[in-house]
This record gives sequence, C-alpha cells and structure tokens, in this order.
Amino acid sequence: MVLVYILLAFLLCYYIFRSNTTRGLKKLPSPPGSLFYFGHFFQIGNEPHKKFTEWARSLGDIYSVQLGQQNWIILTSDKIVGELLQKRGAKYSSRVASHYTFKVMTKGKSYAENPYNERYRKINPIMHSVLGQRSVKENSDLLDDEFRKLMQNLCQASAKTKDGFDPKYFFQHTALNIISLLCLNKRTDSVDDPFYREFENLMGTHLELRKVTNRLSEFFSILKWFPNTKLLNAMKENADSIEVFFRKVVKEVIDDKEKKPCIIRELLRKKDEGILDDLDVVFLTNSIFAAGTSPVSASLTWLTATLANNPHVQSKAHQELDQVIGQFRIPEASDEQNIPYIRAIIKEGQRYCGPHHFGIPHANEENDEYNGYHIPANSVVVLNQYGIHMDEKRYENPKEFKPERFLGFTESSTALAKGNYENRDHFGFGAGRRLCTGIHMAERELLLGVSRLLWCFKIENALGKDGKPIPINLDKIRNGLTVWPEDYKVRLIKRHDNVEKVLSGQSQ
Repeated sequence: MVLVYILLAFLLCYYIFRSNTTRGLKKLPSPPGSLFYFGHFFQIGNEPHKKFTEWARSLGDIYSVQLGQQNWIILTSDKIVGELLQKRGAKYSSRVASHYTFKVMTKGKSYAENPYNERYRKINPIMHSVLGQRSVKENSDLLDDEFRKLMQNLCQASAKTKDGFDPKYFFQHTALNIISLLCLNKRTDSVDDPFYREFENLMGTHLELRKVTNRLSEFFSILKWFPNTKLLNAMKENADSIEVFFRKVVKEVIDDKEKKPCIIRELLRKKDEGILDDLDVVFLTNSIFAAGTSPVSASLTWLTATLANNPHVQSKAHQELDQVIGQFRIPEASDEQNIPYIRAIIKEGQRYCGPHHFGIPHANEENDEYNGYHIPANSVVVLNQYGIHMDEKRYENPKEFKPERFLGFTESSTALAKGNYENRDHFGFGAGRRLCTGIHMAERELLLGVSRLLWCFKIENALGKDGKPIPINLDKIRNGLTVWPEDYKVRLIKRHDNVEKVLSGQSQ
C-alpha cells in the first residue's frame, strides 16, 4: 500500500510540475540537469548564494529553479527587483510558508505564511510605530548609552588578553540590551547574565533546527509520511520554550507596577483595543527581538573582521575621525553628515559582507508576467542580494572592500531604499513593501557602533604562533537566514590614552 501512495505522490508532483505557462508567454529560463521530483535540489550545494549567482550569469537576471515541490524565482538585478518587488509590491508581498517551528508555536495561526492581507496591514503600522524613525529619535539617549557601554566593555576585554578575542558576543549583548530596553525596560550587565544566556541559547537552537536539512519535508511532501519523530519533538520543544520565554517577558511588563512605557505595553494596548490577541503579542515580541538582535550584531561582527583585514581603510577612517571629532569626545549621531568616509564604510559593509545573502523570501499569490515570461502563482521569490552586490556591472571590482565607491552617496540607506532602484546603495534591508521595518533603528546602531569602534581602537588580526598576523578567512561562513562569519579573534588596540577617560565622562 505504501508503494501505491508513493507512486501517486510522484504522479501528483509530475502533474504539478508540468508546464502551466499562460498561452503566449515563455517559461522562465532554468538551469540544466533538473531531476524528476527532486528538481535542482542536489545542485545547490553548501553555498547557494554562489550557485544562484553563477546561474544568473548564464541564465539572466530572472530565472526559475525547481527545489522539490517548490518553484523558486531568483531575482539578481536592481531592475528586476525594482520592477517586481517595488512597483508590483502588492503581488509580491506575501511570505513563504516555510517556518515550521512557528507553525508549531502558533498552533495553526497563519504566522508562518504571513500573507499580505488585512491582518498584516493592521500589524505593519504598529511595527513601524515602535521601530520607526520617531522611535529612534525618542530613544536616542538609550542608543547612545548602550554603545558607550559597548566600547567600555571592549576596552576591558582587550585589556585581559594580548592574544585577541571574539567581539561577536559583545555585539550580540548590546543589540539584545537595546531591544530588551525598548521592549520591557530591562538590560543585562554582561554576556554571563542568565537572561542573555537563555535568549542566545533559544535563538541558536532555533536557527540550527531551521537548517534546510531539517526542513526537507517542505520541499518533498512525501517525507511527511515518514516523519523524523526525534527532530519534530526537538522543534516542538524549542518552539514551546521560545513561547514560554516570551510569555515571561510579556508578563514582566504586565506586572510592572510603575507602568513604564515600552513597546510591549503598546502591543498590550492594541490588545485592549481588540486589534491583537495574547498570541499576537507574544509572536510580535519574538519577531522584534529576533529582528532587532541578529542582523545588527552580525553586521558589526562581519565589518570588524573586514576592517582587521584592511588596515588601509582604518587609516583613512582614523584620519577623518581625528580631524572632525578629535580625541576629547566620542562620535555622536549628529556628526553623521560630517564623517562621509565612516558612512561609506557602513554602506560598503552592507554590500560586501552584509548579514543576509537572500533575506526572507517573498511569495506571489497569483500568476504574473514579466518581459514575456510567465511567473507562476505560489512561487518562492528570492532577492539574491549577494548576486546583486557582486555584480561587476553595478559595482566596479565588487570583490574588493572599497568604501570610496559610496563617498558620493549623501542620502541614508532608508531614503535610497524607498526611491528609484537604480540609485540604491545596497539591498541589505530588502525591497518593496517588506522592506526591513527596523531599518531606521539599524542605521543608527551601525553609525554609532562603527564610528565609535574606529574612534576607540585600531583593529588588528590575532597573531599566530610565529608572531605574524593571521588574516581572517571571510569565505568561511555559518549559513542561515542570518549569515555569520566563522568564529575569529581580533586584537583591539586603544588609539590613544584618552579613550577610557572619554568613555567614562572624565575628559573635558
């Protein structure tokens, strides 16, 4: 009987995969070598960003890839992204039903699919109100304090070892403090705090469980008949633990007798108005924490490694900071327009070594047509950020870390992302109606983080046993929704004796 079911599944998949192209339209180009039922799944390899980009060079800026039962549309040019995700945003603003652990956590609610519907249009303004430009202005002192404390912690860590250390955990700690202060007025003093440890452990386990190899049933439905009970139990346990964690976080706000204003209190107010329910508040809190911690801390981790490998870039940055800021105060947000090279470093960092290769895929719920090609409904639409950022037609010598390419860009990434696609600096924050909600917050954090890191320190590679610097291999990555470099060590050398006095407020 099982063999009969398998045969029926193969026949059903064959029927689904048959050309359903609207009459008169062409099928999108597709790589050769597709296998029945499996499609191109085994051709992707361990570096899908490079394979998708390689295919784009031969197939063009838009093509399709079959991954089991999923049809993926790969977009690898600013024009294609602008035409589809921006100009036709209403058609391409849903998300893919691919987050199994959220399906478990939300007990059947449509968070996993996250369609572009009336419910989304109610939630989106809430998210913009708590993470948008106004929130950045209102919380400028909070951001300033946390990045001052980050630099103090890095000073202390650098004094404890001459061999170097991994700064990633300090960046993660600062990002978590900012979000937890915004969400519930709570911060932790060190990376050893139980709150930080529990959050990092839960998120780390969650990302590990979401690896493609653990989600094969999303690509091959036949595997649902042969469930991996151990894996499913681990997913459910992790999802339940995440829900319990964030319910405790929400309860802290509910139990706060002082009723201090915070993001979760705003969400609870929307619940009282009947717009959200209990699970909505928990889910949105989880989303804010996840989105507000990993991308920024990963960006700073990548950029620190890249700067260690490029001392000539640091030298130019140090000259600018010494001329504009001096050695008796740290850079402030108000200095942004006067430190164009620092701003260029940040933009180049998002292009050269951003925390995403694809971001979160989009989905189209109806058929569409582009340039004579048929785009089937219910496809996974992928913004190939890596491919665009490594396009020689758009960026001269793209494999070089060259901040100078952005010195003529005076507008913020936020403003450019909402304008003409041809004028964008990079695509690290996504595109269209699903543009990163926290883009204003992320830009402010990167400005403070990068400018102060370079004001305080000279970043050097760790030394090998022979006493020679060991360049960081930026090709070694930890792939996932957020892309991280492999663990590394750097030495942070204070640039002058005044650093700690200024950070502590003692310098005049």
